[in-house]
Amino acid sequence: MGLLAVVRKVVTAPMRLIERVRGHGSAGAGVAEPGRWLLVGLGNPGSRFEGTRHNAGFDVLDILARTEGISWTDAARHRAKVGVGKIAGVPVLLAKPQTYMNLSGESVRSLCRWYKIPNSNLLVVYDDLDTAVGAIKLKGKGGHGGHNGIRNIIDEVCGDKVFARVKFGIGRPKPGVEVYDHVLTKFGDDEATELESKGTWAKACDAVRGVLVDGLDKTMSAVNTEHKAPKPQKEPKQPKEPKEPKEPKEPKESPAAAANEGDAPAVTVDTNVRDGAEKVEMDSTPL
Repeated sequence: MGLLAVVRKVVTAPMRLIERVRGHGSAGAGVAEPGRWLLVGLGNPGSRFEGTRHNAGFDVLDILARTEGISWTDAARHRAKVGVGKIAGVPVLLAKPQTYMNLSGESVRSLCRWYKIPNSNLLVVYDDLDTAVGAIKLKGKGGHGGHNGIRNIIDEVCGDKVFARVKFGIGRPKPGVEVYDHVLTKFGDDEATELESKGTWAKACDAVRGVLVDGLDKTMSAVNTEHKAPKPQKEPKQPKEPKEPKEPKEPKESPAAAANEGDAPAVTVDTNVRDGAEKVEMDSTPL
């Protein structure tokens, strides 16, 4: 080993050690593992936001990590908590950005670049106002729908807006409640009961597993159909009631006839004819 190589090794060793302490080394820093997926759950860091509607993405990933035996570690370089493992035999990197919601894209961009993960292998789990409480929907492309975390990911990572998404329904706020207050408060008791009774948390995890194993299109078709509201049945048309025949209208009486009501007197009219003048007796009613 040459002197230059020894010097380079001595200089870079502390940096490699720091990265391992931060969690990069244990997570396979900079290694593009074939077929690896980046699974991102969106939320806000800190105990004050735990269990809020806006942290549904964090909660789904916590359940996944727990059921799959994946441990969390801090990755300060990426401003995220990460976990490495396999789900259904597929290599995955779980991530919960610690940037606060509006800057989630910065963390996701750093992770995608560091681990060389293409957008086609990115899946994001997040809360959705336009999906009913207890429902799960999948999406493969499109806009942010007003969600600031998704907005920032599109801006920072996916300008083409094409990446897998699992939407966890939180529903719209009640009248008089601001959206800000709605998303940053916990589910009500009735909502929490509904989520448990419908198995929504488990279904969200199953949707993630489905994308990894069966692909987005097949899983999206199955999941979205399950939660699709049935079309209201059209009521059979009632037979039309027969119309009553119209009464015949009274014939209008002409003004002349009205003026000559009653027995008109006979009048004598002189009429000139070819053979000469003769008197004829005529009725006064107009012809």
